[in-house]
Amino acid sequence: MSTRTSRRAGVGVAVASARELSDRLGVPLLGVARPGAVGLMPPGVLLRAADGWVHPGPPTAWEEFAAMVHSLDPSVPHSPVGALPSLSHLSAAVVDGEAGAWQLPAVAARAEPAPPAPVPTTPDDPGLDGAVVVVLGATWAAPLAATVLAALGAHVVRVTDPRRPDPFPLRAQLRRGQVIRPIDLGRPGGRDALATLLDQSDLLVDATTPRVLANVGLDHAATPSVRIAAFAEGDRPGYGLAAEARGGWAARHDPPRLGRSSVADPIAGLLAALHAVDLLMRGEPSARARVSLEEAVGLLLDRERHGG
Repeated sequence: MSTRTSRRAGVGVAVASARELSDRLGVPLLGVARPGAVGLMPPGVLLRAADGWVHPGPPTAWEEFAAMVHSLDPSVPHSPVGALPSLSHLSAAVVDGEAGAWQLPAVAARAEPAPPAPVPTTPDDPGLDGAVVVVLGATWAAPLAATVLAALGAHVVRVTDPRRPDPFPLRAQLRRGQVIRPIDLGRPGGRDALATLLDQSDLLVDATTPRVLANVGLDHAATPSVRIAAFAEGDRPGYGLAAEARGGWAARHDPPRLGRSSVADPIAGLLAALHAVDLLMRGEPSARARVSLEEAVGLLLDRERHGG
């Protein structure tokens, strides 16, 4: 149980009192960390709404999430910094929709599974030697896709933001075989440096939101690209745990439950690498593919139901 939750409850937390505390706060028991996930992030929080459950996003978004909830229902008291508001009088779907308008990674926990992601057929020997791939994005899917493509022989240039170090514990392992190029798009010359890289590349793997390139006036329409998005539809910001809530993974438990690490990210990263190989083999100048964390969850659920 997190220290944030225990402070809000005003009681000491012991293992024996976890269920009582979760009932009192209107949240399900938090998931146990999956193997290897210790220290990645706090367990995913789900809040009880009038007709379901809502994931409020990461702690960095909670203050804005609380402001959004107050805008929906001014009778909800303003939450102290670091605390979460009550959703007991609000519909989960309404909160989800408003979070989308606010561009917040907060979503309703859906019971129905997301549509499964398509898996392209790739040759046994993709032969990527000489292919130049530019990768944008951090933690976790994009770096994994970059690592796989580098292992297959591509020359991978991963662009990082020097202002935002990657906090992911496996960041060193996911840099293998790549050229790391820090580029600050907020500084003069950053746009031109990235534009030059894109002009010289055979493929772009882009896990940023569309406004990142649009804000600096970059158009990569002539470069084949694989986009890694959070959700099956739209370009709303999100991350693995939000995709698991929306994609039906959390609802495998009753009440819904999230863990400490994302199962969506590694599957989406591998799917992005498969799509990248497919596009490079096709060699079509304006070819596009899109992979979402939510559909990666749908693929896992589909395989769980039907085997394979």
